[in-house]
Amino acid sequence: MRLTLVPVLVAAVFTGQSALAASPSFNCAKATHEAEKLICKDAELASLDRSLSQLYALVLRNTPAREQRVLKAEQRGWVKGRDDCWKSSDARGCIVGAYEDRIAELKDR
Repeated sequence: MRLTLVPVLVAAVFTGQSALAASPSFNCAKATHEAEKLICKDAELASLDRSLSQLYALVLRNTPAREQRVLKAEQRGWVKGRDDCWKSSDARGCIVGAYEDRIAELKDR
């Protein structure tokens, strides 16, 4: 009987992990911009969002306190730019590009 539970438990663990991996760093129930709503519906965009969020947190932790204000302002500006992707004829492509560019910028720090 216990052996039959193992596959179910393994499947539950992997399903939970894949659901987490497919969710962005923000609460989709509070998504207000079209870009955020698209990110919530797209596993690749959600993964990019989570990657950026983790990298940003790492960079912020390793940035001297006197420079953190600038980094936070840059991030807020980046979010506004990402949210403007709804105006693009290829909103998804615009969002992917925005994430890839910001990740590259943060990796260079």
